[in-house]
Amino acid sequence: MKLLMQNKNFGLLFSARLITNIGDSVYFIAAMWLVYDLSGSSLYSGLAGFLTMLPRALQFIIGPVLDRYSIKRLLIATQAAQAILLVVIPIASITGKLTVTVVLLIMPVVSFLNQFSFPAESALIPRIMDKEQRVQANGLMSLAYQGTEAAFQAIGGVLVVAIGAVALYSIDIVTFFIAVLLFSLLTLPKSSIPGTRVSMKTQVNQYFEDLQEGFHIVVHSVIGKMMVSSLVTNFALGAVIATLPAYANYLGGSGMYGLLMAGMAVGSLTGAMAAGRFANKPVGKMLIIGYFIGFCLWFGAAFSSLTYLTDILFAASMVAPGCNNVLNFTLIQNVVPKTMLARAMSLVASLATCIMPLGSLTGGALSNVFGPKVVFIASSFGFLFYALYVACMPVLRHLPVASEVEPEHYGFPDETSVNS
Repeated sequence: MKLLMQNKNFGLLFSARLITNIGDSVYFIAAMWLVYDLSGSSLYSGLAGFLTMLPRALQFIIGPVLDRYSIKRLLIATQAAQAILLVVIPIASITGKLTVTVVLLIMPVVSFLNQFSFPAESALIPRIMDKEQRVQANGLMSLAYQGTEAAFQAIGGVLVVAIGAVALYSIDIVTFFIAVLLFSLLTLPKSSIPGTRVSMKTQVNQYFEDLQEGFHIVVHSVIGKMMVSSLVTNFALGAVIATLPAYANYLGGSGMYGLLMAGMAVGSLTGAMAAGRFANKPVGKMLIIGYFIGFCLWFGAAFSSLTYLTDILFAASMVAPGCNNVLNFTLIQNVVPKTMLARAMSLVASLATCIMPLGSLTGGALSNVFGPKVVFIASSFGFLFYALYVACMPVLRHLPVASEVEPEHYGFPDETSVNS
């Protein structure tokens, strides 16, 4: 936590993400439950998950913009736009015009604007933090991303019953405006973004050149191989997220839904916060062992006869993946040149999540046919695939300690040579 006091910019970045995630955690519970409540069908909740997660697959088109324009201004603009859009839901409710269609139209637009946050904030970390501080910084950012989910998704499950899903939207609106204020206080070092004006045609051509370069960076490197296993894993996660409202209703209702969603966040957060303790462990071995343990715990959760034990085991299954995510992001930040990092991180996020919308849509449909428990069980095999895939790929199996990775060993120029 000393980083928050020692580095003003990181403190502001962390605080802004923490505040907005409080609102987002409550909003996601409210939105998913509102769709399920208005429609009474897990097929619609699956569609809601599909529409919410689909913009995540489009993060790759954001990367070149972040590498060329002011990240600070883009963060402020997108946060303000999300707040304004969410006002539509309470207004529609007050005027008696709130329908499933209205909610489903708002969700993907807000989700797309939210996609600027992760690659932008990830690209800022190397600009404001020293290399040896990045594992700790990424761990703290995971706290901001996931810690609030753990608490406020559980609280959201209770509040959605106590005050209603629509009322919870107001919380998210306020948090976005607070984030705008915090982002406006950032004082960032000068970047290499060109200051001269160029024609629109030149900007468009440059955008597509940057986009192509970003694809080359990721697809034709070790990062691309890492993403293959993420496709299967995120398909499984997309399926289970769409199934959880119906599965929770089967187990006990909206309160259980909040607990299951919070369990996912608690597990991921615990792993993220423990990542610093494993900073000196080879990433390859961590991936194999971690995802195999995660599979065993998730599979066990599905067959537990005790509801509370189901939640505990499901939460525990997310611990190792949460830790590995921090180590993976740090490895990527250390291997990719800063001038290309936003493109790389946005494309990584796109590849990691592009299949989640399909998983959500598929999970919702299969849940209607076979029941939510079957989908819950089948989804656990995504973690098993991840462990086996890494074990069978030598370049991944032998990934070194994240802070000791040598860029030139993986086809990237050394950071010092790029800066010279």
